[in-house]
Amino acid sequence: MASRERISVELDTELLSRLRAQAADANVSEGEIGERALRVADLRALIARIRSRSDLDADASEPLVREELRAARADARNRAA
Repeated sequence: MASRERISVELDTELLSRLRAQAADANVSEGEIGERALRVADLRALIARIRSRSDLDADASEPLVREELRAARADARNRAA
């Protein structure tokens, strides 16, 4: 498992309420929901980088994005193992 570190984050009350509701609905910790959100943001940045380096349109770039996503997930699994 990857090493972990505790942090504190200040959120506005509406956002915190939504985070808590999502955590309860998914039956996971609030930290897990926060981690998922950061991973989604990282994924969006990855997709933007791939598209910016390519002259492909969105439809043509989707297979490349999926390939990169699979590779990133495999890398994350390997680091966690």
